[in-house]
Amino acid sequence: MGISSFLKKLFGKAKETVDDVSQKSEVIADAAIEKGKEFGEKAKVKADEMAKDAAEATAKLKTEASEMADKVSAKAKEVVAEVKEEAGEMMEDAKEVGGKIKAKASEVIDEIKEEAGELLEDAKEVGGKIKNKVEDVAHDVKEKVSDLVDGEEDAPAETSETDDTESTKEGEDNPAE
Repeated sequence: MGISSFLKKLFGKAKETVDDVSQKSEVIADAAIEKGKEFGEKAKVKADEMAKDAAEATAKLKTEASEMADKVSAKAKEVVAEVKEEAGEMMEDAKEVGGKIKAKASEVIDEIKEEAGELLEDAKEVGGKIKNKVEDVAHDVKEKVSDLVDGEEDAPAETSETDDTESTKEGEDNPAE
């Protein structure tokens, strides 16, 4: 009877220890999940900010390109007007020069628009990569937290199986009880 009392106390303490560990692991898992959520939110906000910054930079480039095109066009008109005033004989040449300037200005505008479009696409691509990375990190954090939680839940189950096995052995060793 002393042995069974001793074993009951021993397994009772083990069960209390397992319960304590289980409770502590739940607290740790909850904290890890919360940290994962916070990190995911911060990363999402940062990605959104970067995408907005890229969009603002692209808009600024478009505005500057438009202003430059307006200046080039205005300058071209001034040159044409001066040529008309100073040299009536060279009017045809001046028109040709003005046409070339407009064509060049148009080319420059097209190049600027193309580069601005490429910058916008690059910004979208970077934003997409950041978003994917954030989602991957958030997924990894969730998996690790899940693995941590699952791993801690398996330990008490194994211990209770051990308790059952020990109880059976106890019964075999001492069939009178």
